[in-house]
Amino acid sequence: MPVGKGPAHLLTADLNLDGEPDLVSTNAKNSSLTLLFGKGDGSFHAGSTIKVAIEPTMSTVGDVNRDGIPDLVVNSRGSERFLVFLGKGNSKFMRPLATKTGKVPLNIILGDYNEDGNLDAAVTLTFDQMELYLGSGDGYFKKGETYLTGSRSFSGVTEDFNEDGHLDIALAASSSSASSIRLFPGNGDGTFEKPKRLAEQLVPLALVASDMNDDGKTDLVFAAGQGDNMYLLTSNGGGNFKEPIIFSGGGGPFALTTGHFNPDKLKDVAVANSRSSSFSLVIRNPNGTFKFPTRDYVVDGGTPLAITSGDYNHSGMSDIVVASNAKNTIEIYLQRRVFK
Repeated sequence: MPVGKGPAHLLTADLNLDGEPDLVSTNAKNSSLTLLFGKGDGSFHAGSTIKVAIEPTMSTVGDVNRDGIPDLVVNSRGSERFLVFLGKGNSKFMRPLATKTGKVPLNIILGDYNEDGNLDAAVTLTFDQMELYLGSGDGYFKKGETYLTGSRSFSGVTEDFNEDGHLDIALAASSSSASSIRLFPGNGDGTFEKPKRLAEQLVPLALVASDMNDDGKTDLVFAAGQGDNMYLLTSNGGGNFKEPIIFSGGGGPFALTTGHFNPDKLKDVAVANSRSSSFSLVIRNPNGTFKFPTRDYVVDGGTPLAITSGDYNHSGMSDIVVASNAKNTIEIYLQRRVFK
């Protein structure tokens, strides 16, 4: 299906509250979002387009104004701000509300960091910083603290990793000299403690948080910028993680997603391989390691930079959507009810 020019990020969410997962493609080259509304059978209605500020590279969804309707939040690297599009509840969105940020915002991580009931935004910047913006509950934000990250971070997640009742933030810091996952423990008042470093020198690029072994604890999975490798950090609880489990996909793993891609109870990984013009499906073994070789699928047009997953056809398993940055299209891979 066609999307805007230069799809850099894909997101799955139920935007219109009809019970069916929808898709959002963030298109960097023509500064737009493409919204594709799911029909429930694995197909999507033709995309509608929202124009945004210059060079968006990611978007996220949350109920920013607490009206029960999903809102869209998107970065703008070129204009140094992020935009909030408040949802109307009818597949439409209001005109954007802009919040100015520091230089070149890369990632936006929504969470109620000061526990006032309103979503806040953690924004990573190109020049090794993370800025906090505290939400007012109406789509507007005010500037909070700024934290050094040691390196630029294109990817981050939030969860209560140390189980103290407050949201924490984990960032993938990717420079070759200071690479690590930086885990910032939250204090519950919109501030964070000095970060703990995980997976040092592994150059993490793309990071997802997911309970990979169904033990009720959130684990971390990331793609590395060296060796075409990926890693699983299994949580021990209390903010501690086991030694990384290494596994591989294709060449240039750039974006990843987790899901139930076969009938067992373990979550698997799908990764977009920017250099080999493919995505890889990496299935878990019963002992928690990953199968090799992977199942690789060539992406028509090449240069896949974005991937997402969801049950788009009610098969009971996760389907995959991957974008071709060169051809400005997405491809949808649907599960059959019996996985072979």
